Amino acid sequence: MGTILENKTTLKKVLNIVFYVVLAIVFIYAMFGLFSKKENNSISFLGITSMSVQSDSMLPAFKEGDLIFISTDFDTRELNEGDVITYIDFKQTSQGLVTYYNTHRIVDIDKSGTVWRFTTRGDNNSSNDPRILLENEIFGVWNERSWAGFGKFADNFTDFLKSSLGFFLFIVLPCLALLVYEVIKFMKVYAEYNVQKHTADRVSLQEEAIRIAREQIEAEAKSEVEKKDTNQQE
Repeated sequence: MGTILENKTTLKKVLNIVFYVVLAIVFIYAMFGLFSKKENNSISFLGITSMSVQSDSMLPAFKEGDLIFISTDFDTRELNEGDVITYIDFKQTSQGLVTYYNTHRIVDIDKSGTVWRFTTRGDNNSSNDPRILLENEIFGVWNERSWAGFGKFADNFTDFLKSSLGFFLFIVLPCLALLVYEVIKFMKVYAEYNVQKHTADRVSLQEEAIRIAREQIEAEAKSEVEKKDTNQQE
């Protein structure tokens, strides 16, 4: 009997843990879906912007496949030579002109005009980037934080979460599991209620039967006493 009770207690704990894990997954997915934005190799979540590095042009600072973190709250007039910036770049492919984000180091700043111009170069490149950047083309500044080898995972994970399969696995399936769990829990509570109600009704009937029997016995005893008194008076 004790083993059965221990097994039930363990199962209940496991189900509770599963319930809260599923709830956490749904919450995280919902938060990510609502507050994340993916654009090319840029991922923004709750004000934190990261970039998946697509080449080794910035070795040894970071390499292809790394995830770097970008600050988008900056003043271009406070940038200096040596700062690593992320900017909007373009590339001609067989599918047409592709826009993407590139991250290179500032090697020169032209402050002669009303609009500053920035020359950049990858640390691993032998020549400067062919295009001079204008201030409004700078997207962010690298804050010198990076996660080695995490870029591809972040890209693939974000794409998966935003896919139909990811939505099904992280939202539809957990919600169905929670629904089934709540239905089973409700049925169990309802069954226990019926058992308790049935037990209470049976106890009530037994108490009523005992009360009636007691009253009958008391009435019979009273009747016997009255008969004896009557006989003695005669």
